[in-house]
Amino acid sequence: MPTDLNAPTDLNAPTDLNAALAHLDADREHAVALLSELLSIPSVSTDPAFAGHVKDGAAWVARYIEALGLSAETVSADGGHPVVIARTTDKHVANPDAPRILFYGHYDVQPPDPLDGWTTPPFEPDVRDGKLYARGACDDKGQVMCFLEAMRSYHATGQKLPCHVTLLIEGEEETGSVTLPRVLEDRIEDLQADICVVSDTGMWEGKDGPTPAITYALRGLVYFDLKLYGPSRDLHSGLYGGVLANPANLLTRVLGKLMDDGNRVTIPGFYDDVADVPTEEAAQWEKLGFDEAKYLGDVGAEPFGEAGLTTLQRRWSRPSCDVNGLYGGYMGEGAKTVIPRFAGAKVSFRIPANMDPGKLAQQFKDWVHTHDVGGCRWEITQHGEADPVAVPADSAWVQTASAAIQQVVGRPPALIREGATIPVIADLKDKLGLDSLLIGFGLNTDSIHSPDEHFGLDRFHLGCRCHAALLAQAGRHG
Repeated sequence: MPTDLNAPTDLNAPTDLNAALAHLDADREHAVALLSELLSIPSVSTDPAFAGHVKDGAAWVARYIEALGLSAETVSADGGHPVVIARTTDKHVANPDAPRILFYGHYDVQPPDPLDGWTTPPFEPDVRDGKLYARGACDDKGQVMCFLEAMRSYHATGQKLPCHVTLLIEGEEETGSVTLPRVLEDRIEDLQADICVVSDTGMWEGKDGPTPAITYALRGLVYFDLKLYGPSRDLHSGLYGGVLANPANLLTRVLGKLMDDGNRVTIPGFYDDVADVPTEEAAQWEKLGFDEAKYLGDVGAEPFGEAGLTTLQRRWSRPSCDVNGLYGGYMGEGAKTVIPRFAGAKVSFRIPANMDPGKLAQQFKDWVHTHDVGGCRWEITQHGEADPVAVPADSAWVQTASAAIQQVVGRPPALIREGATIPVIADLKDKLGLDSLLIGFGLNTDSIHSPDEHFGLDRFHLGCRCHAALLAQAGRHG
């Protein structure tokens, strides 16, 4: 049966958690009003015209945190957008020996364009049919507020927090978190914790409906821009066609050799470090009730990829290679018969745990240069890389988070991997040595990055309750 996100649950939990949950139940309208205040701030990080509003977003978050009795700092590095940092001390915590959760999230948002696609203005939050519509409603202001509201539920009921908390809420995730690694390095002592919790992901949508999920692994990313240069200018194909190398012809020939007939990448050594999925873990995936028809049917596609594997295996545990764009020569309407001066392509790789993005980057560059391109010249620009991340599915922290979610929902969460990449998760591991749990409450249908982005109020409330229970569970481990 689908999970009823509003169903009352007998938690059999300690009084302090019950009081916090009761507050969340009674205070739902106020919580939505607070979230709407934050959503009304157009904190678009990618557009310099909104820089003042990004600062306003950071100031709002800092004021909210200070109202909980914590000191909040707003810091930045290398001219980046503000990062809000706050940290509990022993006086804030019922059990000073309890572990510390570092909660990471972001208050910046994507541009709202195209504006004509919105039913209501993107920065004028509107509740319709049980959903809150605004840019950032799900990604990530709504999910950040789930955790903050969980903290407020203890404060509002006159309680100390069950465990230590550090908050790290940044303002440039939507532009790649470029300066965040510097902040992590500068504040490494202040950011020490036992685990990182991130709410910037989604629920599991199986055949039985949506259910909370813990994402314990993400693929990494390596991204390239390739340009192949030929003649000194665009040439008339009637005068020069067939007598010299056409960069567009040769670029597409090389790209066509990236995959074999079984849709496996042909770069030598590419699969050497790809780990097999443990049998027990693969068996758990089979029990998730993955609805392939719904997953692919929504985008009008059929299953396709590395031969002999399921869609989940391809998405979660195998590497992929994609040409993300092709350009060069005449790109306008109608015909223009030219041999282009150059041709270009965007190429990316998603890589699972155990693969090294630096090693793959070198393998790809070496492979590109093995091809005869008729005297043309390569220009290869790497636009960054992100390590894959993984936490053992049977780790103590996964078990703690699972127990908290089961308290609230009445059944354990789905334990899933994801094929996407969140670069900051690798930064947290690299700079702070922290593993991360991704516990999100979004759905694929929430239109993040698109017009009419929204967040179901039932899921907002569920997220608040689950995080409150997670704090309580963590407090028992001191």
